[in-house]
Amino acid sequence: MEHIAKPKTILILIAMLTVSCEQEALQSCEDDRVKQIETFHDEEFANIPCSLQSINNNDKVVNLVIKTQADYEKYFICGVPLPEVDFEKYFILAGRYRHNQCAVFDSQQVLLCNNKIIYRVKMLEQVCQAFTNVFYVTVVENKFETFKVEFDVKFSN
Repeated sequence: MEHIAKPKTILILIAMLTVSCEQEALQSCEDDRVKQIETFHDEEFANIPCSLQSINNNDKVVNLVIKTQADYEKYFICGVPLPEVDFEKYFILAGRYRHNQCAVFDSQQVLLCNNKIIYRVKMLEQVCQAFTNVFYVTVVENKFETFKVEFDVKFSN
């Protein structure tokens, strides 16, 4: 029994260390060395109802980096024609957060930190009992497409 406990303990410690390092890396992206990245088409997406399709609807969190028109058309569905995005100049960061209670999108920002893009999304939990899908999207210049992307999606209340 002792031989089984040691590998389990080691795996738990490794998992805890990994999670704490990820949280530390995201928290260290708060100082003056962080560069905010300009985003595009935010107004267009804010003013039209869009959601994600061709995803597993049972997943609580779905995050996508979309670099082609074909993927854009595959994953996006909007109440009006899709906003035009020039994929020779831009790529899209998007996602959906499924919550067991009412929630709404609050704010977003895209940061360059530690040679990674951090897509920070804040949501607000509402007082009602209904499953809610919070959709978030932004468009970034292709000059950042080689950087690893981390999605930091949280509630601000």
